[in-house]
Amino acid sequence: MAQTEKGKILLGGYANFNSFKGTGMTNRSTSLRINPTVGIFVTDNVVIGTGLGYVHTGYTQNLVDGGEIGSVRRKAYVVSVSPFGRYYVGITPQFKFFGQLEASANWRNIKASDADAAKGEKDFKSNFYTAALSPGFALFPSKKIGIELSFSGFQFSRDKSIGDFQSFSFGSDFFSPRLGIQFYL
Repeated sequence: MAQTEKGKILLGGYANFNSFKGTGMTNRSTSLRINPTVGIFVTDNVVIGTGLGYVHTGYTQNLVDGGEIGSVRRKAYVVSVSPFGRYYVGITPQFKFFGQLEASANWRNIKASDADAAKGEKDFKSNFYTAALSPGFALFPSKKIGIELSFSGFQFSRDKSIGDFQSFSFGSDFFSPRLGIQFYL
């Protein structure tokens, strides 16, 4: 199997849809994420590439203001560019471990209005940055297809839209893995 040789092209990405309905502070929430990726193997087992992402999230939130209950509707749109580098280590010819380093620039637009839209819609625009190092495994059932399972690893995020918010996390979240398919051309 020669999926990760110099000159090969990696084509794939991920898509995700979530929907939540409930009671309490958030009545309804939906989210759609799309992130196609492309990369080229610059040497054997090393790929450099980028992803172009889009996220659309909408939710209705109940608020209590002076004893009155009202609701706010929000829609958020995020566009991102995420260059990455990935290194593969062969365990067997059909099974490889990889580590991926990714940096992301994100542009966000949030539109908010009250329930009756009496005050009109407000726009909030901001940008934020993230960097992540994620481990994963790729299973190659054929020369051109890889089935991947990856986890969150180290992650750093910085958002200046709400002051200077920074977050750092370490450790894999094995309860929310990412499963995907990549094509090796």
